[in-house]
Amino acid sequence: MTLEIVFMWVALTFYVVATGMFVFGVALNREVLTRRAVLVSALGLVPQIVALGVRWARLGHGPYIGYYEVANALTLCTVAFFVIAAWRNPRLHATGIGIMPVAVLLLGGSMLASKADFPITASLASYWLFIHVAFANVAFAAFAASFGFAVVFVIRQRSTSGKWAKRLERMPEQEVVEGLIARLVLAGFLLWGIMIATGAIWANESWGRYWSWDPIETWSLIVWLIYAIYLHLRFMRHWKGERLAWFAIIAMPIALFCLVGIPTVFNTIHAGYIGGAEG
Repeated sequence: MTLEIVFMWVALTFYVVATGMFVFGVALNREVLTRRAVLVSALGLVPQIVALGVRWARLGHGPYIGYYEVANALTLCTVAFFVIAAWRNPRLHATGIGIMPVAVLLLGGSMLASKADFPITASLASYWLFIHVAFANVAFAAFAASFGFAVVFVIRQRSTSGKWAKRLERMPEQEVVEGLIARLVLAGFLLWGIMIATGAIWANESWGRYWSWDPIETWSLIVWLIYAIYLHLRFMRHWKGERLAWFAIIAMPIALFCLVGIPTVFNTIHAGYIGGAEG
């Protein structure tokens, strides 16, 4: 087992422990547990960054070739996004109960995937690919955060009184959480749009066409339209409450499937990006 993989397992262990602390912290109404869970989540970022840095230095390219690298990058951005948000607003600690399980599943899945070293190919050696992937990672982090906030929103909406209401009473008011979900979706929507645009530029540079209705291109557009519908319902139709939160909960797994699921089940020119073989 290489040092890189050891560090990655250490990171996954931190994230698993943090997830358990969030669950027990919220379930037992122990604020100290959720507060420390944020710290444990942040500590997990350190070995993961080291592991990805070692791999980057060895291979000469960032984490965007193969399921292992892509899922790792998505995990890193998701956890970092959450830690920063929780550090800036400690009242958001409890949202880790919805966000950190996503990180554990992503990183855990990557550790079960092939970790083979894939060299950079001619079609992948592009500055636009780096920008394209960077925006994809940050956009997904925003969507994952909106998912976590929406999960907590629904739990509290269905527990206006009783033990769960008491456990989540330190969270901001429901109206504030709802506003945060909408702003995160808007940020993710804009970033995802930039991802699509830069991806089109990269595609033209690599394959001579901006758009080819490749499965991952098509599903990226579908995800963008799904979140466009959310924003339309929120700001034009003035939807609020639990039904809109459920929309954010259901939409995020579709975005995840687009990024790491589509290239593994469909024949796509993005095979070089996610699977390691040149498209």
